[in-house]
Amino acid sequence: MSSIKNRRFNIPQLMVLPTIIFILAVSVYPLIYSFYMTLHDWSLTRAEPPTFVGIGNYISLFQDSRFWYSFRTTVIFTGWAVVMEMVIGMTLALSITRNTRFQQICRSILLIPMMITPVVLSLMWKYMYNPEYGIFNYFLYFLKIEGPIWLGEPSPALPAVIMVDIWQWTPFVFLLLFSGIASLPPDVFEAAQVDGATGFQTFRNITLPLVTPFLLVALLIRFMDSFRIFDTIYVLTKGGPANATETLSIYTYKVGFNYFNMGYAATLSYIILVIITIASQQFVKLEGKS
Repeated sequence: MSSIKNRRFNIPQLMVLPTIIFILAVSVYPLIYSFYMTLHDWSLTRAEPPTFVGIGNYISLFQDSRFWYSFRTTVIFTGWAVVMEMVIGMTLALSITRNTRFQQICRSILLIPMMITPVVLSLMWKYMYNPEYGIFNYFLYFLKIEGPIWLGEPSPALPAVIMVDIWQWTPFVFLLLFSGIASLPPDVFEAAQVDGATGFQTFRNITLPLVTPFLLVALLIRFMDSFRIFDTIYVLTKGGPANATETLSIYTYKVGFNYFNMGYAATLSYIILVIITIASQQFVKLEGKS
């Protein structure tokens, strides 16, 4: 009887075992192995085996001016993109609140950019940014304004890339905030209206505090995605011109697959992971207090 009970007891564990093995294989093992790589000078252009350097890669990283430049570019990109997405997403969510047929159509149209594959969307914008036959310079020509080389000059390149990210992911923020606003109790707003509160007072004292948890969730998700963005920038500029749009993810890719310095590339990846983890924990703490 005891052997039968033990056999029954082990069946659930055996059923879960394949999933545990899969998670260990695709998540935990690569994480541990990549940390092992950060402790070695590992270049694929040399025949010698990896050389243990300890924290040498981390020391080199903090002395690397290109790392700091790409970090600065990443912060600028993330800051502008996320802030604008929050502002525009909140504005749209507040504007489209009634359940009319026209507003249902507007909501459907607003979600289209989010449904397009990032690579396809980036190619579409790359053609629109073309200085010769792109739509932006076409309209500027009629206004007697000389259009810039959007993706070929350092000054307009980063704002142009930020604009693409805003256009694609503002609908995501809008969807989260609209769901949050739609779930708010109407009695509070009716009471505020009876008390003579203005629209701004209602937003500041009622809507914004109640929708803050949804806002923080949107902020957290968009921060993580923007900080590690790769595909959109790679298709548009590959980090150029003159490294003007080279974020940490693009720099990591170049170090690993252009310069074949796998140890240093793994170190860069771990730094990105640490930054995102620390920042995400701060967002979670803010969400817990709200």
